[in-house]
Amino acid sequence: MKNTTTLLPGLATVFGLGLMPLAATAQDAPPAPKSPEAPAAAPAAPDAPQAAPAPQIKETDVILEVDGTPITVLDVRELFTARYGRQFESMPAEQRAMIEPQIQQMVMNELVQKTLLINAADKEGMKVTPEEVENSLKEIATQIPEGASLEEFAKTAGVSLDRIRQQISTDTKVRKLYEKVTADVATPAEADVKKYFDEHPEEFEQKASVDAAHILISTQGIEDPAQLAAKEKIAKELREEIVSKKGENFAEMAGLHSDCPSKAQGGDLGEFEKGQMVPEFEKAAFAQEVGVIGECVKTDFGYHIIKVNGKKDAKTLAFAEVKEDLTKTLLDQAKSEKMSTYISGLQEKAQIKQPGAPEAPEAAKAPAGEAAPEAPKAPAAPEKSDAAL
Repeated sequence: MKNTTTLLPGLATVFGLGLMPLAATAQDAPPAPKSPEAPAAAPAAPDAPQAAPAPQIKETDVILEVDGTPITVLDVRELFTARYGRQFESMPAEQRAMIEPQIQQMVMNELVQKTLLINAADKEGMKVTPEEVENSLKEIATQIPEGASLEEFAKTAGVSLDRIRQQISTDTKVRKLYEKVTADVATPAEADVKKYFDEHPEEFEQKASVDAAHILISTQGIEDPAQLAAKEKIAKELREEIVSKKGENFAEMAGLHSDCPSKAQGGDLGEFEKGQMVPEFEKAAFAQEVGVIGECVKTDFGYHIIKVNGKKDAKTLAFAEVKEDLTKTLLDQAKSEKMSTYISGLQEKAQIKQPGAPEAPEAAKAPAGEAAPEAPKAPAAPEKSDAAL
């Protein structure tokens, strides 16, 4: 299979343009001040060649062709935004520049594999009914914020509802192909599951954990003692109000007053083990009783009001407790291995081309009596990506 290469010519431009809504471009930066000592630049010679303008990138432009199926700029941007957009946006410019080649390769690998799988699903005759697509849309609708419509959700994501329907249809085809390819993978026997359990005891050690929620009154960037005291007063008064309601209004108060992003989930932090939170917060949470609203806790982030929703003690899980989940995990692993082998077969046969790239020169003919030069070896296939499944 011809590979995509690590950095396709022009592809960095596509990624750069795709990030324009997320990060300031060089055009947005203020002009650098001129040095008073620097002499003025000499005017260009009249016959000096002018630099060609940068080509305009359109969403319909084709980046690669996989067995004749195009991968477009829109495909690249959509997958990038879905997988990495928010994380990329929050990174410093130096960090973005450092990891962009890796992200670029992962995105292209995933798109190549997804295209191979969609093509294979079509060859296998996988069909998706309009009812299946609409049922998936309804499921998506249950997961968006209350009061928002599917149309608003699509607009926020920067795609149309028709595009979402198209993506649902292709993803459903691939899922059906996965089910067909892995249909003959047998559920592991109980003896094999028990053997795995016995040979990997460290995987079944349950560490002590706490399920908690919090409200943060931030003190970030505040150094004035009077302002810090005012923040502490706010936190203590808020805690008293919550305690007076026996914690029943905790989620509501978190949504209204917390300075932590977890406010969107009513302050819920989920379950965490020791070593995952800052020491002051962790110590208070593990010491606090379930259902109790603890005293305000000060950390470098500010003042925290903590509510513990549940606790788990450290223990070694018994086979009976994990048997069902472990059986499913081992079955999923076996299916994944079967699918990986299937994808490798598709990759080996695939023809991947970059439109506009120069064709490789024909091998030079050897002079009479000499052996022809050795043909160049095919480049390595792109790395596998589980995300394609």
